[in-house]
Amino acid sequence: MRAEVLSEVIRERCTEKVLSSEPFPASAETTLTDQLLELAAWAPFHRPADATHLQGRELAAVMPWRFYVLDAASCRRLRDRLLGKDSSKIMEMLATADCLVQATWLPNPAEYQTDGLFAPTLENMEHLAAAGAAVQNLLLGATASGIRNYWSSGGILRTPEVFDLLGIPPRELLLGSLFFFPQDVRNATVATSKLRDKRGPLSGWVERVSVR
Repeated sequence: MRAEVLSEVIRERCTEKVLSSEPFPASAETTLTDQLLELAAWAPFHRPADATHLQGRELAAVMPWRFYVLDAASCRRLRDRLLGKDSSKIMEMLATADCLVQATWLPNPAEYQTDGLFAPTLENMEHLAAAGAAVQNLLLGATASGIRNYWSSGGILRTPEVFDLLGIPPRELLLGSLFFFPQDVRNATVATSKLRDKRGPLSGWVERVSVR
């Protein structure tokens, strides 16, 4: 029975972007309870975050990810600060979201000069995968609670300006901007994923291997 419930939640989770040019009233209710957020803490992680991310900070948990949570009122104020600087759908989602989570991951400091965002090491790959698992836990919990959700790559929300505004250290990297929307979408547009129905059968991405 538990397996059936889990399977149903996983299959039901989908991209739902609630878009409106006119801001919704900011709900005073807390969409993401502490109980929902705590689901992310149970994601697997292989190694603790590097000590450079933990020293002198209140956010000193060993997991290699951090969540910065904005309620509906803060989403509207952030939208006001960014108006005229961005023409993407981010503005339309900030106008409707009950909650936004800026999910970051914590790369290890590079031991040598690199042109990339982070050093291409096994440990960083493990940190990134762990943060992705934490995000998925939260999205599944939201789906099970009837909360529309969308995992965005962030757009303008990954810029230094927004990081500074939200107090996110620049050494952290944005994995995604997670939007959580109300069920009552009023006259807004709800956009879904164009790739959801293009996953194909198992035979397109699974191969059972025998060792002889």
